[in-house]
Amino acid sequence: MSARLSALRRSVLAVTAGLALTAAGTPVPAVAAAPPLERQWHLDALRVTEAHRISTGEGVTVAVVDTGVYAEHPDLAGRILDGRRLIGRDDKGKVDERNHGTGVAGLIAARGGGHGRALGIAPDARILPVTVATNTFAGSNLPEGIRYAVDHGAKVVNISNGGPTTSSALDEAVRYAQSKDVVVVAAAGNAEQGDTGVLYPARLPGVIAVGATDRDGKPWSGGTRGEQIAVTAPGVDVSTTAGRWSDLTEGGYVTVDGTSAAAPLVAGAAALVRARYPEASAAEVVNRLVSTARDAGPSGRDDQYGFGRLDLVRALTADVPPVDANPLGTVPVAESEETAADSNDGVDLGLLVPFVIGLLVVAALVVLLVVVLLVVRRANRPARR
Repeated sequence: MSARLSALRRSVLAVTAGLALTAAGTPVPAVAAAPPLERQWHLDALRVTEAHRISTGEGVTVAVVDTGVYAEHPDLAGRILDGRRLIGRDDKGKVDERNHGTGVAGLIAARGGGHGRALGIAPDARILPVTVATNTFAGSNLPEGIRYAVDHGAKVVNISNGGPTTSSALDEAVRYAQSKDVVVVAAAGNAEQGDTGVLYPARLPGVIAVGATDRDGKPWSGGTRGEQIAVTAPGVDVSTTAGRWSDLTEGGYVTVDGTSAAAPLVAGAAALVRARYPEASAAEVVNRLVSTARDAGPSGRDDQYGFGRLDLVRALTADVPPVDANPLGTVPVAESEETAADSNDGVDLGLLVPFVIGLLVVAALVVLLVVVLLVVRRANRPARR
């Protein structure tokens, strides 16, 4: 390979890395990647080898609601289900034009196969790709994407993007996921997006809002702060899988910084817990992850570490009492929905409709019976002479 071609490949990778893995679409600079297992320092930090002796996420589907996933990456082979693209022509979520969702998926479920053999937190989990954006997350179909993921078997939903405001559609989509026993994990956000605090949907009650830490376990300087942060996970200098157009440069890997990289590590952890404790509710999975986190910073929950740093092994082995409710809360019912319920005097319209239909059917049968009896009676009446 010529020196000129090598230089060109390094340049392309630098551009690719600069676009990869951010929350709400703001680029975070990254460096050219060495072979992944040499750069996946987070695996040792999280004691992944020990955790994998207990659970690998088998049988759990994790939705990556993002920019799509390059399903042909060798480290993701066999992990990517047919999903949905909600923007433009549907490609089942298996094209990643932005080179973002592929990295998220790799951190969750990569299981090796490429020359670098990247490894995810839950290598036996399945990824359901849902494309809600291609270039920018602004105005994306995120609420529809969340609902699609829930309706198509996801037990964990990862959202490595967000914005400074919410909407009734987003609130309702997250509440819908919670009502269907789905764990929702979201990136807390990157400070480069402005001093907005934790982004939505990470800011919503019940969502596991994830902050990023560096190699020393300290909060990443580029991350947002806020009381809504639940846990932190490695998010600095993290190597993962890259999309197809980068796959032609340095073997399809990229090294990134950001809460977008930290969130899928927690989503992978949720998959491990769901596989290890299949009878546990989503609320109990959330409780297990936050209650076993290693406290850091000020005692108790704080706006940098949340409840602490993610601890995979403790989450899988600790004796954690069952809970009835999500310790992070749940998205409240919208005022418009409460008003609608009040106007119906508390009657569940979902039950009322089939009841009314049943009454109409019975009435129709009664009318038909009366008509039949009249016809029979007339037919049997003696003829007049």
